[in-house]
This record gives sequence, C-alpha cells and structure tokens, in this order.
Amino acid sequence: MTLLNLEDRVAGGVGFRIVDRLTDPEGDANADWLGVAEDCVLWMDGAAPVNAGRTRSDYPSDAAWLVRRFVDHFLANVGPAWRTRELVIDIQGRLAVEYEALGSADDVVRTDLPFACFGAARLVDDTLEITSAGDCVLLYETDEGKLARFGHSAVSSLEQQAVGALRETKARTGASHGEALQATIPHILDNQAQRNRRFGYDVVEPITDLAIDLERVLMPARPGRRMLAMSDGFYRAVDTYHLFTDEQLFEAAFDSGLSDILARLRDAEANDPEASAHPRLKLQDDATAVAFVVEAG
Repeated sequence: MTLLNLEDRVAGGVGFRIVDRLTDPEGDANADWLGVAEDCVLWMDGAAPVNAGRTRSDYPSDAAWLVRRFVDHFLANVGPAWRTRELVIDIQGRLAVEYEALGSADDVVRTDLPFACFGAARLVDDTLEITSAGDCVLLYETDEGKLARFGHSAVSSLEQQAVGALRETKARTGASHGEALQATIPHILDNQAQRNRRFGYDVVEPITDLAIDLERVLMPARPGRRMLAMSDGFYRAVDTYHLFTDEQLFEAAFDSGLSDILARLRDAEANDPEASAHPRLKLQDDATAVAFVVEAG
C-alpha cells in the first residue's frame, strides 16, 4: 500500500454525508458518543473500571465525561496539520490535565481511570483514512463493491474468556446472572489491566504522554463509498444475538434505518433477561451507530 502523508494535504472536493445516526440510551448516562464534521466522523465507546465506585465529573460515569470531552477536542483541532495518532496522544494529555483538575490527586488511582475505544474516518483531499483502537467496528464497501470489516482488538477475545468463566460459574453453581457476574469480576479486572500494554489492547485514556497505537488503513475517497460505524453494543445485533450477518446489518442500516435495528436488538435483550440464550457480561449495553457515505462536493 502506498503511504500518503495526510498532514501535507488539504481537504478537497469530497465530504461525508450522514445517512443516519443513533445513540441509545439518550442522555448523560450513555458512555458511547459520536462526533460528526464534513471531513471527519468519530465514534467512541467509553468504559469505567468495575471497581470505580466514585466519579470526579458531573456525569454518572467518568467514562461518559471522557468520550464527550475527547470528541470536543478532536473536532476542534482535527485538520491536515495533524496526524490522527499524534492528535489522539495530544488530546489524552489535555484530558489528563482536565481530569486532574476535577478532583484531588490521590482520589483516583491508575486502575480507576476511565478509558474508551476509538474509531475515526477522515477525508483529506482524495484520501480516506480509517483508524481504530479497541473494539469499535466499521463496515465499509471496498472498491470492488464487497463488504469489509475494519477493526481487530484483543478486547473481544478477552471478553469472551470472561463470558466463558461466567457461563462456567452459572453451570456449576446455578447462580443468577448478577451473582455469577460478581464471581467473574477478577477476570474482568485482569482484562482491563491489559489495556495499553504490549500484546494487550490500545484504548484512549486521560494520561499524559501515553503513546497508544492505532490500526490504520488508507484508501481512495471514492464518492458513493458507504460506511457503517458502531460501538460493540450495537454490533451485538450480529455477534451476540445473531439477528443479522454483517451484510444484512449493513443493508438494513441504509434501507430501514438504525432505529429498526436497535428495536430488534433491545427485544432480544429483553427476551433473555438472564443471558441464558445469548451469553454476555452486560445484560444491556449502550449502543451507538452512524451510517455515512463519501459524497462529491
């Protein structure tokens, strides 16, 4: 693949057109978040550590604060002068300062910090750049008209290991989902400790000089190219409830809309209140998605 210097280019005659967007639940408790501009679409999925019983921010969780502040900083500064990875690192430093100002220096330790998965699509002249850290998902059309999935992270496999431990506890003890989840917390904490470590997984955190790595792909900014970006909570429609294949989900997003997909997802959750048919850690997860297309100016 030919490497292109995004920072040396000037935005040209293409832009993003948003076909549909969705965040659920509405309100400050949602730790997913979206940011949209003509040449940039940003999606995030925040997480608060299991053992974090207090918050510094005015939000129900500091993860909700983190994703909102990150998106604000990103959209205010994104442009040809910034490489995406360098901008992400810079914003993490700014948010470290902001987060420190929200509380005393010793009331939240490193393991209690909020963190977030990250994905972004940028247009710079005739180039489309897609980047990701964590387990957010992007489905996009290739130049050959096929559907491709972008985003690979150890988060997913680590979570499946925790789900396996949860199922084993249920089968062995007959515990309820809530009781079994409490017994699984050591596995979840071990998983969270793998963030931003070699052979672990990369996520955004409010830490100065935290040089995370991003998955990255470049392709032509072809007008008409469709994309569907989502948090793992929305992608549960595919990998947890098996309501759709990738191809079916993609077409449904552009045909019937994201709300129809969400309604089917929430019904599946409600009909499986103990996660028996569809094993999972969270009985219900925040869901965010945005369907968009590259459009000529």
